[in-house]
Formats: sequence, C-alpha cells, structure tokens
Amino acid sequence: MRTGTPDLDDAEELFSADVDGLLRAVALAGAQVRATAEAVREGVLAPLADLRPRSVVIVHGSSEVSHRAAELGVATLAARVDVPVVTGPVLPGWVGPLDVVIVAGEDAGDMALADAAARALRRRAEVVVAAPIAGPLQDALGGNGIDLSPRFDVEPRFRFVGFVAALLAVFGGLTQVRVTGPVPALDDLADALDAEASGSHPSRETFHNRAKSLAVRVQGRPSVWTSDSPAGSVLAVHAVSSILAFAGIVGAVAELGDVARMSRLRESRPGAAPAADSIFYDPEFDGPAQEPAPRIMIMSTARREWYTRQRVMGLGDVDLVVGADEAEAVPQTGGQPSDGRRPVPGEDPVADGPGDLLDFLVVALRVEMSAVYLRLIGNTVQ
Repeated sequence: MRTGTPDLDDAEELFSADVDGLLRAVALAGAQVRATAEAVREGVLAPLADLRPRSVVIVHGSSEVSHRAAELGVATLAARVDVPVVTGPVLPGWVGPLDVVIVAGEDAGDMALADAAARALRRRAEVVVAAPIAGPLQDALGGNGIDLSPRFDVEPRFRFVGFVAALLAVFGGLTQVRVTGPVPALDDLADALDAEASGSHPSRETFHNRAKSLAVRVQGRPSVWTSDSPAGSVLAVHAVSSILAFAGIVGAVAELGDVARMSRLRESRPGAAPAADSIFYDPEFDGPAQEPAPRIMIMSTARREWYTRQRVMGLGDVDLVVGADEAEAVPQTGGQPSDGRRPVPGEDPVADGPGDLLDFLVVALRVEMSAVYLRLIGNTVQ
C-alpha cells in the first residue's frame, strides 16, 4: 500500500499512483480526433455530400459529456452555418426526411439514444451515430445509419473532444451547407491536441507544464470558473465537472459580471481580517481568519485575450486560461498580427466562431489532464 501522496514533479510516483491508467486515457484526445479524420477519409460521410437538410438535430440523451459537446458545437457553429442546429436529450417530434440527426453519447444502453435512432430512421431522416453501436442502440439501427462511433475504448468522461470532432466532421461532410469563418481541419486539431498532451507529460516539471501549473493553481483553494463568451461558459462547466469527477474538488461556475460583483463585494466588507496565509495575519490580534478569496479562472481564446484582460483588470487574483500562448497563437486577422492583440476594426471580440474550436479543445484537454494530476496527488475519488 502506498503511503503519502505523489510529488507532482516525480513522474515515477505519478505513474505508480495511476492504477486506473488515466494518464494514458486522457492523452488519447488527439487519437480520438485522428480516428474521426480517418473515418472521413474512408468516405463514411459520403451520403451527406449532396444533402441540403432542413435542420441538423443533435440528440445527446442522458450523457452530460455529449451534452456539453453539443452546446459547444452550437455556440461556435450554429451562427455560422445556413441551416438551423438543434440540440436536446430526445428527438423532437417534428423530425422528418429532410433532417440530419446526430446521435451522440457514450452509453449504448441509453434508451433515449435508441429511441431517437429508431424514430429518425422510421421517418427517413439521415442518422449519424457518434455513440458505441451495441446493445439497444444497435438493435434500433438495424444496420442502418452513418457510423461515426468511437473506434477504440477510452474512459467515457474523456470523450468530450471526440464528440466535438464528430460534429465538426458532420458539418464538414455537408458540402452543400455554407459555413462561414475558418474551420480547423481535423488533422490540425489532432496535432494541436497531441502537442498539448506532450507538453503536459508527467515527465515535464510544473514550471514548463501547463496542466500541472493549472492543477497547482486550483489545488487547496476555492475557485470560480467563468468566461467571456457562451462557448467559453461551456468549457467552464466542463472544467468544474471534470475536476469534481476526478479529484473531488468542488468549484463554481458563474457569469463574468457576477464574478466582478463578487470581487467588489468582498473588497468592500469593512474590518475583514486578513486571510490565514497572509504575512500580516496574527490570530491574537486579528481574530478568526478570513476565508481566502476564490481564485477566478476565466476561459478565453488567444484571439480575445487582450480584450478580456481589459474587462477583468482590477478583479484581483485572476487566471486567464487560453489554448495557446501569445507567441504561439495564430492571429485571426488575415495573417497580419494586430497591435498588442487588440481586436481589429469590424471584428467582434466576443462572438464565438468555428475558428475558436482549436483553442477551446486544447483548453478542455488541459483541464482534463489537470484533473487527473489532482486525482493522483490527492487520491480523493475512488
């Protein structure tokens, strides 16, 4: 039996503590995207090429992971495609032969997915399956549907990136549907995810490891996760859910405006004692110590980094979590870097677009790896 907890910078101890193989599983995000890209190259989505659907309907069933992936897809893609995009836990009653239905989930036994697939096929809708084809779902399909099911087993809670990749593939396969804005290629997305996983490898020290650095920031202190956009808010929920599920650490999600009001309210409280970790705290004179202020974690993208920093200036202990460092990010300004990353004239610095997906998914992987590291050094969830 192990005694104590592993050192975050001791790779051997981390691997020894990882009895469930979570480090390997979380690093397969890029492999999930490559599997989807390979399915596209094999022509799996060829039946979509000539379609001009009335709508694209995403049914996520009871899965919270695929639910968040669908919400991220809607936030980044819905306003940029010229067909309506609808998402929900069950199939809407109006679906018919002019619609494309994406069934996404990690449980082949989820009857909501099986029911959606069966009813959509009876109504002659085009059905894309981004869920394991087995059990009730397999029976409901009866050998029909477009197969984008996972090609290898992985911890279901790490399938967020894979679901988003499947949605990207479907919209890419609908060649008769116009999509505005830069859409990341699946292979480029896989490369970025592999680079993030490599940079956050257990053998890399915390100072040079983004996932470990994020874990250190979250550990031992309450945190509030927020964002500057709807898609970022989905990532904030994903972060809190992942860290709770794997490390047992409770966080909160709030709107950026509410976070700002919380910070001002704490600062305005009269006569508050210093926090216990403050060098000015003396229990004999100050009385009970003040609870430490929550650390504010803001999900954003490199494109909006300058704008967001201006919005949160003065909020106190704020961490901006973006998918790429300033020196690494490719500006979305026609190839010309903007001055200090300020938004260029005519650019909406808040609106989400498909070009932001690469940043968001890299952040999602970083958060998941951080949750695994927190699990290994705390070993709080069995």
